[in-house]
Parts: sequence; C-alpha cells; structure tokens
Amino acid sequence: MERESEYQKLLQTLKVTDTSAYERLVEEVDIVYHKLKFIPMESRPRVALVSNIRDLSQDFSLLTKEALEIAGGSWQASLHISEADKIIVVQQNELLYADLPVVLEEDSLAQSPAIINNELYIIQQDVFENASANAFLKQVEIFAEIIQAKYFVYGHDGQDWVQFDLR
Repeated sequence: MERESEYQKLLQTLKVTDTSAYERLVEEVDIVYHKLKFIPMESRPRVALVSNIRDLSQDFSLLTKEALEIAGGSWQASLHISEADKIIVVQQNELLYADLPVVLEEDSLAQSPAIINNELYIIQQDVFENASANAFLKQVEIFAEIIQAKYFVYGHDGQDWVQFDLR
C-alpha cells in the first residue's frame, strides 16, 4: 500500500478548515504540474537541498521534499551530493558566505555537476519556518524558479533566494 503524501494530507486539512486556501493551493500546484507534465522524471535535475553547509545535512520535512519534487526536481540525498545537478543551501546566518569557499574545495563537491555548471543557490531560512499552505506554496514557487527557471518566474529571485555565482 502506498503512503499518503504530506501534500495530500495538507490538502485534506485545508479542504475542511480553509476552502479558499485549499482552492488556491490546488490551482497553483496544478499549474506547476501542467507546465512540467512533458518533462520525464528521468530528465529532471537531481537537486541536493542542504540545511547546513558545514556537514551537508538535510534537516527538512517530508512536505519540503515534496515541494521540491512538485517543482520539477529529483531529491538528491547529501550522501550523493557529488552527483547533484543543482545544490540549494539554506542560509541560516551570515557565516554561510565564509563557510562556502572552504566546503566548495572538497573534491566531492568541487567535481559535482552542480558546481561545475555554476548551479549553486542560497535560500533564506525563513522560507522553511512556517508549515502553512501559503508557506508550502512559496516553497514550490521558489524551487520551481530555481529548478525549472525557463518555465517559472514568481519574483522570489533576489529576495528569498539568489544564485551564488562561482565564476
């Protein structure tokens, strides 16, 4: 038996508690699904979402993982970060910019497709601090802007996330 997704659980709760939020979330996520329906799963980029750059940990909810996958990415565990096509790092504080150059010198990271192709992104911590329907939708939008940039522009670039230019 297949496990019910966290997104489906969120929808069930919203359907009972906030029908307008339910309708908006369904509509917006359906738009993302529709734009990405012709991109096969095996063609979607492998994305490593990292909560702490020092140890490459991935301390995220299942709902955040699903947001990344809805947005057109394929979840990449940090154990296999060397194979990631894109790396997204959460900025918890200003020390991230001091830590990044040191971590990026490690061979497993330096030789990854993400680093070779200048696909390193920084997302602000506050994007992950709320478990509401609006916060989930914002995560989907941000991930979509990063992962499938030619299909999505929501206006979060420069405010909630930036590309860390390696060149």
